[in-house]
Amino acid sequence: MAGQHRWAIGLATSTASILGLTVASGLALVAHFFVNEFSRPHIPLPEGAFEWGIPPCPPEEPPLQAQRSLLFNASDGTLLCGDFWAQPVQAPTVILCHGYRISRSYLRPVAQLEYARGYNVLFFDFRGHGDSESVMTTAGNAEVRDMEAAIYVAGHQPETMPGKIIIHGFSMGAAVALLTTPHPDVVAIIADSPYARSDDILRRLVAFRLVDEWMLRYPLRPLPQSLVTILSWSIVAMSRIVFRLRFGFTVVARPDSSFKRWKQRSKKILQYHPIPILLIHSSGDNLIPIEHAHQIKAEAAAYGAPLETYFVDANIHCGAYGWNPLQYDLVIQTFLAKHLKDFLPEGHRLVG
Repeated sequence: MAGQHRWAIGLATSTASILGLTVASGLALVAHFFVNEFSRPHIPLPEGAFEWGIPPCPPEEPPLQAQRSLLFNASDGTLLCGDFWAQPVQAPTVILCHGYRISRSYLRPVAQLEYARGYNVLFFDFRGHGDSESVMTTAGNAEVRDMEAAIYVAGHQPETMPGKIIIHGFSMGAAVALLTTPHPDVVAIIADSPYARSDDILRRLVAFRLVDEWMLRYPLRPLPQSLVTILSWSIVAMSRIVFRLRFGFTVVARPDSSFKRWKQRSKKILQYHPIPILLIHSSGDNLIPIEHAHQIKAEAAAYGAPLETYFVDANIHCGAYGWNPLQYDLVIQTFLAKHLKDFLPEGHRLVG
């Protein structure tokens, strides 16, 4: 009798172990699929997926002699491609940073506007995007190396006024700007629609994909929301492990904790270089909820980072410019005038 009891316990334990291994294996397979999809985003989004709100009559591009292509390397050797538009005299330089799964070509109208204001403009492709080298992308942490390289290259262009670099990032590009350690040449950051932490966005994307795939197969049997939540959390957790094992890199990026890191670093080097930040977001952002902006704002306040906000009632991602182009430009002009002071280009002083 005792032997039968032990046999039953052993059978139940083995069954539970097999079931656990099956579930874990299934999660690992799904996690591998999402890691593959996430880390190799070389197929760009369809036209119109990024709606910055291009002006109907954007300014003309600078003459060809003022434009030059750039090839430069990140610290890990990744080859990056970009363009530099040079003013005829020394001026502050704006580095434009695109979002996930788009390229610098989408920001050409933004570059035209910034150049017309009197700034030099550097816009480049992050790793795994556009014309840059097709290597693993993390939509955050690895791209910090690209941002650091872009700052170095911008600072070494003869037309760049020393210590007068401005970073203007959108979505992922804005998040990377906040993740990057403060550089003495960077005088201001304009962060349009960044995420506070990427794992929340990953869970949202996974949940959307799960529901979409399920509805294609079982249109009359919707997945319970509680199950979607459990699955998305589990898949992202497993994806973090898979990503670390495959690439040796942390996939989850935390711009909201950057201010704490900045403060800790300043204690080590006995120097604090706070960079003023203009945080822009849409209240109805359909990709990165406004709560992310509030989290970034709260963390900045907790660690004494100088941050201003411009929130609008638009309902699309990176929708603040299209919501009111003149107001968007005026807010940026006012912000930069405060921090560039006498170095604000004449073209930008006349706007608004």
